[in-house]
Amino acid sequence: MEAAIKFETHEQVVTFDPQGNVVVNKTSKMPAKVVARRAIEAYSERKHLEQDLDDRYYDFIDL
Repeated sequence: MEAAIKFETHEQVVTFDPQGNVVVNKTSKMPAKVVARRAIEAYSERKHLEQDLDDRYYDFIDL
C-alpha cells in the first residue's frame, strides 16, 4: 500500500521570466498548495537576495 505519491524532485515548478515575474509550471503533477508555497518561497528568496546584493554594493561604494 503506497500512501504517498512520489514526485520528481528535479521538476522545476517555479521560474522567473526576463522581467522578474514568477512563472508557474501548470503541467506539474504536484498539488496546488505545494506549487503555491514554492512560488511564494521563490519570490521571497529572490527579494532577499536582491536586498543582500544592494546592501553589499552600497557597502563597497562607501569604501
